Amino acid sequence: MARTLVSLGLVLALAGCGGGGGGAPFAGGGGGRTPVFNCTGGSEFDYAAVFSDGKTYCAYGPGMIGADAAYAKGATGAGALVAVIDTGIDATHTELDANISPDSIDIVRGDPMTDESGHGTHIAGIIAAERNGVANHGVAYDATILAIRADTRISDPAVCGGSGACSVFFDSDITAALDYAASKSANVINMSLGGPSPLNGATEQALIDAMAAGAVVVAATGNDGAAQPAYPAAYAGDAVVNAAGRMVAVGAVDDTGARAAFSNRCGSAMAFCLTAPGVDIISDQPGDNLEIASGTSQAAAFVSGAAGLLAGTWPTLTADQIVSILLITATDLGDAGVDAVYGHGLLNLDAAVAPLGDLVIPTSVSSAGGGVSLDATALSLGPAFGDALRGTPLLARALALDAFDRDYVARLDGHVIGAGRGFGLDALMTAGAIASVESALPNGATLSMAMADPAGEDPAVRWSGMAADPPAGGRLYGMSLAMAGAGDIVYTLGYDVVPAQLLLEPAAQSGASLFWMQHDLLTPQYALVGAGAAFSASRRLGENGSVTIGLVDEEADLEADGAARIAEIVVTREFSGGAALTARFSNIDERDGFLGSEADGGFAVSGANSRFYILGARLPLRGGVDLLGSYTLGRTDMAADGTSLLSDWSGVRADAFGVGIVKRDVLGTGGRVGVLAGQPLRVAGGSAMLSVPVAYQSDKTVMQASERVAVTPTGREIDVQLAFDRAIGASGDFSGWVMMQLEPGHDASAPPAYGLGLRLGVRF
Repeated sequence: MARTLVSLGLVLALAGCGGGGGGAPFAGGGGGRTPVFNCTGGSEFDYAAVFSDGKTYCAYGPGMIGADAAYAKGATGAGALVAVIDTGIDATHTELDANISPDSIDIVRGDPMTDESGHGTHIAGIIAAERNGVANHGVAYDATILAIRADTRISDPAVCGGSGACSVFFDSDITAALDYAASKSANVINMSLGGPSPLNGATEQALIDAMAAGAVVVAATGNDGAAQPAYPAAYAGDAVVNAAGRMVAVGAVDDTGARAAFSNRCGSAMAFCLTAPGVDIISDQPGDNLEIASGTSQAAAFVSGAAGLLAGTWPTLTADQIVSILLITATDLGDAGVDAVYGHGLLNLDAAVAPLGDLVIPTSVSSAGGGVSLDATALSLGPAFGDALRGTPLLARALALDAFDRDYVARLDGHVIGAGRGFGLDALMTAGAIASVESALPNGATLSMAMADPAGEDPAVRWSGMAADPPAGGRLYGMSLAMAGAGDIVYTLGYDVVPAQLLLEPAAQSGASLFWMQHDLLTPQYALVGAGAAFSASRRLGENGSVTIGLVDEEADLEADGAARIAEIVVTREFSGGAALTARFSNIDERDGFLGSEADGGFAVSGANSRFYILGARLPLRGGVDLLGSYTLGRTDMAADGTSLLSDWSGVRADAFGVGIVKRDVLGTGGRVGVLAGQPLRVAGGSAMLSVPVAYQSDKTVMQASERVAVTPTGREIDVQLAFDRAIGASGDFSGWVMMQLEPGHDASAPPAYGLGLRLGVRF
């Protein structure tokens, strides 16, 4: 029976481009792995070999396509099956024997596998030669080669181009080879062969069926220097045969990225065409030899190896996804965009293994169940948490999926940071720099406004001290309207005011304005709520007491996400001799955060409710000395959020304390000096359930791991501060502070921090 010839394998490829090099055994001729650093790409995997023509050739291919970067990311090809329909393989080759499938077959003769021409061995070496420290290694060096010998050796000068035998491939044998590769579930089918005419109908169907079975088909464009690719590569541009988008044609470039003169262009297949190294390529030959060869056959092998790397690293990828990834990540060559010469450009494995699109953290057992953006996932813990959760091993194991559902290590431990307090330069600049202006209105009402230096933007210190007159060029911070009502109740309405202005009772905190960042120790709950609309009602309890009920709502004023609201009851009792005792109960609702933390994406919460109990006191001693102190205890309940990686919060409690002593009338009338020591707000107990995705199965099932983690910091910050202030004439003041922080940021490993502040204020 007559059979149609389909040729243009190794012999025609080498005849068209000069072949070159000759063979060299591993044991001699410089064939061993010798790292060199002047190879194109500069890869650690580059090596050089001296061949029989006396020239030293560099294995530039892997470095040129970015393979070393792919290896650094863990891609090896393990688990991938790459079918090589070619001239056979040397099954005993030192570089190949461990990676050859036992299902490899001679589809024509059925004899034990051999490779009479050496072409199949050379191609297989480029794809999956072992990385064993001997000579070269393949692109997907841990992949398995399914060698399918499908050639027939003939000695026809009209076909072989001269004397001697050459390999040709008949349609029926290619059909059988394609069917066999599909039956073995090959991930990739390499076809470094071709001819000028379309395949017959049966072979076309076998090609379609192989792709339908899930294989990526990689075909060489041919070595005639033509404008159009040979067949079967031309089918990559056929909308019927390549309807699933699982076929890619490959042309050859040299080590500079220029198209090899012998390489057919992408032509009509440009939408599914790449280029890869194909000039002077070092690979294996039968008998444990190396050989230099050139051709689009070699270029196709690089792309098959790359497809094998993707298939082995991410078994969930479909064949069309692998092709899409290789195409869209290629390095553009020639005319901008996809062109008829280079197609999509040069194979770029570095880009191909990198995430594409937004990385998403899956929040269900299936990738189809949705997720949250990794870029948008962040947890900025409030200062009270210190270094909590940092270095949590489970966070480091979390994974995220890209647009192709490929899993990557997300390293969520890097998405958790602590919001340090530092030394609060704003507090230094604005202490005592805010002025209030009051105006009496009819019926006993009072209108109050505040002005401050434009540098004073920290709401926690806006009201830390009151000057006599507003500073020139100051900023209007807020105003309030106080009105007397029935029963000796004073009602206050405020706009853009902070809790300290509305609720802080000076009688219990006398001397506090002397210190730098004093609120962090004495009234730490106020730092959780900024300026907002406010209301309070205050009533005297006899001659020596008072009760105040107040509310400050950020959102009502600022209309900002994450705003908080504080409701507080303050009861004060004054004693003879100037002593005072203040008890506070504060209830704080944070809309999207908790204890000053900001949580987004996978860490997002629905807010939190915190209750604080604060007891403050002032005790005058002899000689103009005041002793003051405060203790704060808080408990926080987290609002449930079913999508958060942190859930089931339990037992979150925090505390703070401060003790100070102030000496009045030092260095003249009005001068003060004092010492303040204590602990800023610190989470003293609590835990949460941390659940993160840690594995992605081939059936696209997401495996979650969970553990209960403590949210307490490792250390306890203790602040010690020495402060003084003194008026200078009628219009100035001079203040200074020295602060030491032990275990700053509640981090047991942090060295002590020291701060020094001096401020000279002059009113004009």
